[in-house]
Amino acid sequence: MPSARHPRAAAARIEQAGPGYRPLMKVVLLALRSDGRVALVRRARCPDRGQLALVGGRLEPAEWLDEAACRGAGQLLGIRVGVQDVELSGLLHYRSERGAGRVCAVFATQRWSGEPRNTELREYSEVVWADPGGLPADSRPLTHAVLNQYVAGTLYSTVAMPSAGSVAVEGATTARVPRGDEPRLPVRGTAGPISTGARPDARGTK
Repeated sequence: MPSARHPRAAAARIEQAGPGYRPLMKVVLLALRSDGRVALVRRARCPDRGQLALVGGRLEPAEWLDEAACRGAGQLLGIRVGVQDVELSGLLHYRSERGAGRVCAVFATQRWSGEPRNTELREYSEVVWADPGGLPADSRPLTHAVLNQYVAGTLYSTVAMPSAGSVAVEGATTARVPRGDEPRLPVRGTAGPISTGARPDARGTK
């Protein structure tokens, strides 16, 4: 019987095989108040000056997705969120206007410490609490796409970003998970967020 190869050796072979498809990874956190409204930030600089954006940013090297969601909320809203208090709500694979591939991981929470406020004054002008099911028209296309997916309870969607106007979700494979009897997060659709479950003791097992 051949001996099992070490996981590190397998990972090395993957790296040596070439870059493959490695899209920009964006992570956002939907900070939801008890009335169901979500915190958005209004851009103060171009591009998209004056439009409402999601709270989040790029995934940094050696960073887990849930950690990135909590970090983004701290940087933009000045709140402290623990990884144990966020839930994976969905995944959106989209293309930018120029056709570049992007992946957006969406987390949601109702638990944080501190008062949400605009802490990135150079990038954003204010924090706006918006209804996920009735967004203002001046929201960014990605904001519309993510919150439309969240409201519908869709766990995975693909979107081609238009140059202007509304965002249409393509006819891609989607998955739905039925809600429990007592969902922790307010969702208008027929499905709720996915819980990330108990976190392993060792990060390397994720």
